[in-house]
Amino acid sequence: MVAKLVVWHVDREKATRRMLRALSEYDSGGLTTLIPFHEAILDTEQWAKGETCRDLMEDNDWLKSTAPADPKPPEPSEDGGEIVSRDYKVEVSGKLFDVKVIGEAAAGAAAMPAAGGKKPPKRERKAGGGGGASSESLASPLQGTVFKVAVEKGAEVAEGDLICVIEAMKMENEIVAHRSGKVTALNVNEGDSVSSGDILATIE
Repeated sequence: MVAKLVVWHVDREKATRRMLRALSEYDSGGLTTLIPFHEAILDTEQWAKGETCRDLMEDNDWLKSTAPADPKPPEPSEDGGEIVSRDYKVEVSGKLFDVKVIGEAAAGAAAMPAAGGKKPPKRERKAGGGGGASSESLASPLQGTVFKVAVEKGAEVAEGDLICVIEAMKMENEIVAHRSGKVTALNVNEGDSVSSGDILATIE
C-alpha cells in the first residue's frame, strides 16, 4: 500500500460526492493506481443503495472498462541510468496477469527486452553507480524477505543464473547473477530480511 484516502460527511450521498471530488483531484505522482476503479464503483446504483457489487466483480467487460490508462515512460534518471521495459506474468489468486514495468535497471535484475522486442540503448553510468557487471558484489535491488537461496558458496554461476528469490509486497522477485564467476561469499539465508543495497553475494 502506498497511500490511503479517507473522507467523511453527514450521510452516504454527500460523502460519496466528496470522495469523487477528492479522487478527481488526487495526484499520485505518475503512479498507476486503482482510482478509475474506485470512481466507477462510487458511480454505480449498487453503491448508492448500499448494496454489494458482486455482480460487477463478475462482469469482465465492466472490470476492463475501469482499467487505468497505460503509464507514460519515466524521464531518464539524473545519473544517466539505463531505462528499460520489462514484461512479467504475475499470478494472483490462481489467475495470470500481464504486467509491464518501466524504469531504471536495478543491480542484479534480469535484463529483458523492451516492448516490441527492442532493447533501449544503454547509457553509461557515472562513477559510483554500483551494481553493474564490473562489480563483484551483487546488491539487493529492493527491501524484502529472502524466500529462497538457489546457490551455495563456492558454486560456479553464469550471468543470469538465479541466485535467490526475495519476497516483497506478496510478490516473488528473482535476483540473478550479474556476471559469470564463482560465488566466493553468500551473505543471506532463507528467511533473512534484506534492505535495498544490501550485498547478497560476491561473484569473482
